[in-house]
Amino acid sequence: MSISKSNLRDILYILPSFIFITVFFFYPIGYIFGISFYEWNGISQNRTFVGLENYKDFFTDKIALKSLKNQFLWGVITIFSQMFLGLGMAILLRSEVRFKILYKVIFFFPNVIAVAVVAYVFNKIYDNNFGELNLLLETIKLNFLTHPWLGDPNTALYALMIANIWQWTGFSFLLYHASLTQVNQELYESARIDGANLFHIVKSIILPLLKPTHIALLILGVIGTLKTFDIIYLTTRGGPARSTEFLSTYVFQKGILEFKASYASTIALMIVIIALILTIMQVKGYEKK
Repeated sequence: MSISKSNLRDILYILPSFIFITVFFFYPIGYIFGISFYEWNGISQNRTFVGLENYKDFFTDKIALKSLKNQFLWGVITIFSQMFLGLGMAILLRSEVRFKILYKVIFFFPNVIAVAVVAYVFNKIYDNNFGELNLLLETIKLNFLTHPWLGDPNTALYALMIANIWQWTGFSFLLYHASLTQVNQELYESARIDGANLFHIVKSIILPLLKPTHIALLILGVIGTLKTFDIIYLTTRGGPARSTEFLSTYVFQKGILEFKASYASTIALMIVIIALILTIMQVKGYEKK
């Protein structure tokens, strides 16, 4: 079958992208899928075929399951908190307030700060001895609330959630603010004429019309949660007592520190599968509605 000039031109246009995706996406996934069936340290030339043994180990590994639980809790709390706060800030800036541009800069500014800087700053804030948070509590005579925030397994994960929410809420705000500017102002005026207050406007107009933005933020939030590594590793490295261990940090420990490349590949492949399943569920749920 002959290829026309127009079809050949179209193929040449997409060929660079196809090569790039194949080399940097499909090949790595296929490679880790292949070595997940072996016992390999990542360095030696010798590999021992073990079949599904690594997958059996994953589903019986208490640390891996705890990491998955931590990541699920992290995603639920941070994603919905960022969406709620971002939408709230976007709605507030719809009103006639002064210095709107200044507020927008302040809200979005944490997004442009490197995660390494955020981790360092919050590490200092949460420091048990000289941290600003404990010093503030002592200053206002709430000494009984002082706490080793990152040193206690019961509070470490939630303390890091606050840092994540602080940094990324501005992104949710930006998307919501851009979406609200596309809503016809006559809808608000008509609702006010009918006697609707702010709560009714948000419930009946803003939330339904911003559904595509909700879905986009959910998908991006899920992917971001599964990719979370840097702020955890730079602050607690998964501790204390695995209370902040994530699948991503566990992959690093197994593959880089313990030289268990095959098992690390299995965990990495599970992350890809979970991300794919959750994304498909979200998109299908949106299309059905």
